[in-house]
Amino acid sequence: MDDRDGASTRGVARVARGLSIVALAVALTGCANATDLDGRLAAAAWQAASAASSAALGLELYLDGSVTATVADVTFIDMTREAGAAQESVTAQAVATTAEAARRDRLRTDIGGATDDILRARALVAGAVPAAEGPTIAAALQDRAEGLTATADRLDAG
Repeated sequence: MDDRDGASTRGVARVARGLSIVALAVALTGCANATDLDGRLAAAAWQAASAASSAALGLELYLDGSVTATVADVTFIDMTREAGAAQESVTAQAVATTAEAARRDRLRTDIGGATDDILRARALVAGAVPAAEGPTIAAALQDRAEGLTATADRLDAG
């Protein structure tokens, strides 16, 4: 095993640990307040924040040479699925007021933006986006994760 393989293995382990921690936080948060609309929206926001944050980490590891393009691509595929599941959850929520519709629609838009950035990261790894854009995409993903986390916190607070 050369250093590149060892770095890839360590990078995969770091991504897996990060995903496990975030998934646990999402599960615990979702259980705390998932019986009302805001609780369900918060759970989806946490899920999408996790996807964006994990994609940012995966891209950073790829840009640093710590993981291969294949590992990064698999990460982005998984995070696209996670963001998509969060998006589906938000879209499925019935609302009773225009205020609830506004909260749901805003979150749907925010999750869509995170998904777009994850897809940009995947395109970069495939060579369709210049590598020079990598740090900008990683920063955008982290910003999306922070924004979605703040939204989840607000929704959880009621």
